[in-house]
Amino acid sequence: MKLPVLSPRYDIALRAAMDYIFSNFEPFAVIVSGSIVRGNPDASSDFDILVLHEHAWRRRVQKWFEGVPAEIFINSTAWVEGYLTQEAAEGRPIFAHMLATGVVVFSSSPKTEQIIGMARATLETGASFSEAALEQQRYAVACLFEDAVDVAGRDDVTAALILGRAVDATVKYWFATRQRFSVRSKEQLLAICAEDPEAGRLIEQTLLAPSMELRVSAAQELAQSVLGHTGFFEWDSGPSDADAR
Repeated sequence: MKLPVLSPRYDIALRAAMDYIFSNFEPFAVIVSGSIVRGNPDASSDFDILVLHEHAWRRRVQKWFEGVPAEIFINSTAWVEGYLTQEAAEGRPIFAHMLATGVVVFSSSPKTEQIIGMARATLETGASFSEAALEQQRYAVACLFEDAVDVAGRDDVTAALILGRAVDATVKYWFATRQRFSVRSKEQLLAICAEDPEAGRLIEQTLLAPSMELRVSAAQELAQSVLGHTGFFEWDSGPSDADAR
């Protein structure tokens, strides 16, 4: 094993995690990722540990090690390849980022570099959303804003819940329209504010304005600014393959 250089607290925790992994699984590779390894952890940051093995099954374990949380993902290469494909299509390459930015703690197979190479290629290629996919996404987000406006005033709690979903969907759409993968949740608003300050301001007001009336007003401005619509609009998906399932 080749462990990254960490502060004593995290070093002890990672060593305990490695003891657990090698006592319970049969990895040909262990890759550690996350803000702890990158050197910028928050108070509640955890280790993201990807364990690759030859078995067909997958498993996820969330466990404390010396007071530090860890998320352990045990997968075959086939599972990881599936994740890379699916996440690229969805615009949120979580596993690709883990593989490309993580530290290889242990490897006994050339498959490790092969799967890391696939992850890097995914990130380098970037997102590729079709116009039809973007239009469908835009319609779904616009309808969320419309639903929130409909119930605001008579059920502000429900309106707030829907507005939260609408803002989250708007953030995803913002990245998708730029043919970019979304960054991790903690950095999304910073990325938007740096490039599109007006959208960032309206997101903040939609979530934090002191009254529902002001939040709804900001939400309508946000929808118009990012989506070009504040609710239902005419849209036709076109015909689909009759044999598609």
